[in-house]
Amino acid sequence: IAALMVAPVLAQTPADTQNQQTQNSSTGSVAAPAPAPDKAPSTHAKQQRADDGRSIQQKIDELQKQVEALKEQGRTREKLTITAEEQAEKEKSVLTAVGREYTLMQKGKFELEYSMRYEYTSSSELVAGEENTTLVHPRANHTIRNAIGVQYGLLDNLTINANLPFVYSYDKTGSSSSRDITDVGDITIGLDYQPFKSGGIWPTTIFTLTGIFPTGRSPYKINRNTDLPTGNGTYAVALNMNMSKSVDPAIIFGGVGMTYRFEPDGIDYYINGIVIDAVKPGMSFNAALGLAYSISYALSMNVQFQYVYYNGTDYLVTGGETAYVTPAYSSANLIVGTGWRFSPKWMVSFSVGVGWTKNDPDFFFLARLPFS
Repeated sequence: IAALMVAPVLAQTPADTQNQQTQNSSTGSVAAPAPAPDKAPSTHAKQQRADDGRSIQQKIDELQKQVEALKEQGRTREKLTITAEEQAEKEKSVLTAVGREYTLMQKGKFELEYSMRYEYTSSSELVAGEENTTLVHPRANHTIRNAIGVQYGLLDNLTINANLPFVYSYDKTGSSSSRDITDVGDITIGLDYQPFKSGGIWPTTIFTLTGIFPTGRSPYKINRNTDLPTGNGTYAVALNMNMSKSVDPAIIFGGVGMTYRFEPDGIDYYINGIVIDAVKPGMSFNAALGLAYSISYALSMNVQFQYVYYNGTDYLVTGGETAYVTPAYSSANLIVGTGWRFSPKWMVSFSVGVGWTKNDPDFFFLARLPFS
């Protein structure tokens, strides 16, 4: 349609155009007067200044929008940073519910911890009866260990800790024979060190060096028929490597380690009427593997499997002759736990473990209350 309207106009010759203008003039049509030459430049300048003003205002508006966008990006980064810090704090609380060997204290921070562990072990014992008869008596051992632990951050990657246990043990055989004891246990002092920062595909790795001091009642210095021990009776050194890795939304953790026990001094021990003068405890090797999951910001669950292999112990008589050797044995426990975080400063955790071998307690219950 546009082409049809424009074509006749383009087809006109200059002569036709001149004739048309002449006709328009002859009919008395008066053309509009042209603007005065002296006023046109002033109007154009005003219009130019107005256009320049609008252009500057547009630029200012665009700059304001860019500034607001940068501010919004800064606020977004700040929110993301806070979220990352909260995530790290949440992961620490989840691992604290598992065990303090998987976390470190910040430099200058101090933490107290109370823990209570109850163990129940059942067995059967053959007892000589009247008229050359043998009776089978059930045996039950109940042990409660209350402990006070302290931790202090020497550096952000180095923590020193100590643990003092108070032990109550009750052992009953049959319906009449029973023994009980209340005393301190073996004190432990340790160092936890993280050699490098975690990140990427590498897990958080913490090395733990622990010294064990025989402050409890030694099993080699009591009459086992009438008394009960509250410690192992030997100095020992334990070295462990514990690792953890966040695989959102869960955390995988585990570790391996070994314990070396020194020969005890001044023992007074009897086995089947033989006086034992020296004991050579065997080394032990341990491993653990588990999975922890944060149900919410305050509640977490964890499950782990622990295994320990003990080498045999040699009991020697006067002259260095071997009188008795205990065979090597294993210990295995499946543990299920939960952690409840009340505030950033304190929480409570509960664990229940079940023994898988005859050398383990039937079950145990552990409650921990760390307060920083």
